[in-house]
Amino acid sequence: MISLGAVPHGTHTITVGATAAQAACTVVRQSITHCCALDHHNDTTILTAWLANKTPENLAVWISAPGAMAWGAYRGDTMVGFALLARSTLALCYVVPEALHQGVGRALLLEAEAQSRTWGLVALGLESTRTAEDFYRRHGYEPDGALQAWAGLQAQPMRKVL
Repeated sequence: MISLGAVPHGTHTITVGATAAQAACTVVRQSITHCCALDHHNDTTILTAWLANKTPENLAVWISAPGAMAWGAYRGDTMVGFALLARSTLALCYVVPEALHQGVGRALLLEAEAQSRTWGLVALGLESTRTAEDFYRRHGYEPDGALQAWAGLQAQPMRKVL
């Protein structure tokens, strides 16, 4: 699916399969490393734990899992954003530093929400980092449960009624 109106000029979103796992992994790892310092505080122990399962092999498995759908946001041939919907959960939504605050994350989020509606879901859930919580709140997501903690990180469960 290509969304022409939801992304900044020169960027397009498309559904991607496991063959995009390497590019998706690069996006996710760059975003976590460079954009999520509020969460990992540049602590190598926390960052290493967070990145440990963010491998091309794991991304390929996650993208190919039953009930999953993934999108890449591209500028030319370069992936600048990636989102993964796993059944009723937005499992991943990351943007490279150079594409932040330019509508790329919003475009990916809109793709996931549209697909969720197509699947007949009435709500979409996610676990937000501290870095992304304001972004999700601006797009209608609300806290949905107690703050989660793991390996020095915190995640806020959030939900949006579609």
